[in-house]
Amino acid sequence: MKTRLFVPTFLLPLFTLACMAAGSALAAEWRNLDEAIQKRGTLRIGLGFATPPMNFLNDQGEPDGFDADLARALAAKMGLRHEIIKVNDKTRITSLVSGETDMVLSNMNHTMSRDAQIDFSDTYLNDGKRILAEKGKYRELKDFVGKRIAISQGSNAQQAVAAALKKLGDPEPKVLSFQNNAECFLALKAGKVDGYTNDTIILAGVSGGDPAYEPVGEVYSPTYYGIGVPQNQSAWRDRVNAALRTMLIDGSYQKIYDKWFGEKGRYPLPPAPPLPIWAE
Repeated sequence: MKTRLFVPTFLLPLFTLACMAAGSALAAEWRNLDEAIQKRGTLRIGLGFATPPMNFLNDQGEPDGFDADLARALAAKMGLRHEIIKVNDKTRITSLVSGETDMVLSNMNHTMSRDAQIDFSDTYLNDGKRILAEKGKYRELKDFVGKRIAISQGSNAQQAVAAALKKLGDPEPKVLSFQNNAECFLALKAGKVDGYTNDTIILAGVSGGDPAYEPVGEVYSPTYYGIGVPQNQSAWRDRVNAALRTMLIDGSYQKIYDKWFGEKGRYPLPPAPPLPIWAE
């Protein structure tokens, strides 16, 4: 059953004017999002809740993880209040396109296909894709030719792992899609797939350090995490980059990185190429 909006005839001119005004206000905000955010004073941040250690809900039900800490720090650096809006791998881009969010930190790799829909900040984290599998069973990427590989819906790992396996001689890579990363790992444990692929950081977080599983072989696809922002909003993108660069210069970014991925962090990572530190 459809619901129709009834507007009395004598109110139609006023209703039309109200719609035009609302549309004009929205169009004005999209013409200069940076000015609109500064006037609003609140930054709407799209954040994932299901990809530890990048983003998740802690035992108190609060957003946590590297992305969450960085998002709060960036808002504070820009002198803005912040509002967290829940997104996932399938909604993080549409939230920017629709205007629901002003920026997204949600374990998002900067890729050419995504760049056609949104813009990205400077890279804020380097990583690479590998395959998680039963410990000791596989040694390198070519061992997964003809095997079943799990990927999370919305992840660009689907295209990357298929391309990598085709180069190694697999004519039709068996890439199986699951709702999220947790389901991918459960499928691996249940024997429904032979491997589960994503960024090394995400594999470590989702597996929780389970000693029965290990990332196998070489990185088959380097990844560069970026903060998503709406397209054609260069003033706003510049402000985000300026805040990120300031954090790199003053050491506040390094403190967050060390908390999660440093030598004594929760998920220690091998040394990665350092992010560039730009001059003021």
